[in-house]
Order: sequence, then structure tokens, then C-alpha cells
Amino acid sequence: MVKIPERMFKYCPHCGKHVEMKVKQEKTARRKGGMSATARKQKLRRRGYGNLGKYSKRPVTQTKMASKASKKVDLRLTCPECGKKWVLSYPRTKRVEMIKK
Repeated sequence: MVKIPERMFKYCPHCGKHVEMKVKQEKTARRKGGMSATARKQKLRRRGYGNLGKYSKRPVTQTKMASKASKKVDLRLTCPECGKKWVLSYPRTKRVEMIKK
């Protein structure tokens, strides 16, 4: 289990100085913007007839793939000076706990 403080002293690239920032755990659903480049290409190639190359094969089933036991943690940092926000990616952990300092 990783204990992450609610406030971190980090460098803000927009202000150009170190400030104490608010930290919030980002929800994983928000991270993905639109379709990835591969997904767009796959959608385009799925139309019509003929050989679709690597997309003509059936996908690997979940039974053959092992699921990972942990997830990557995304932290949203907010600068109190300029109000800018950005996401800081943390290594893989099973559990995360936000602690007050």
C-alpha cells in the first residue's frame, strides 16, 4: 500500500517555481481522450470486403491473457499560484491511501 500526502511540494512548469500543490487521485475513466491511432485505423479497415491484415484474425480471449494484479495510479496536481492542473503518473500499486500532512 502506498501512502500519498494530500499536499505535495512540487515544481510548477507554468509558474517556474516550487509550490505546495493539492493532490487528488484521478479516476481512470477520464484518462482516455478519444480513440487511439490504432483504433482509428482498425475502424477504417474494418469496412468493406477483403483481407484486413492483422485485424482479420480473431482477438485473443481473456482466458489466454493473464490480468495484472495492480493498476497505475494517476494523481491530479493543482497549482495554487496559477491554477493549472496536470496529471502525474505513479508506478503500479495495489492500494493507494491519501493522508493528511
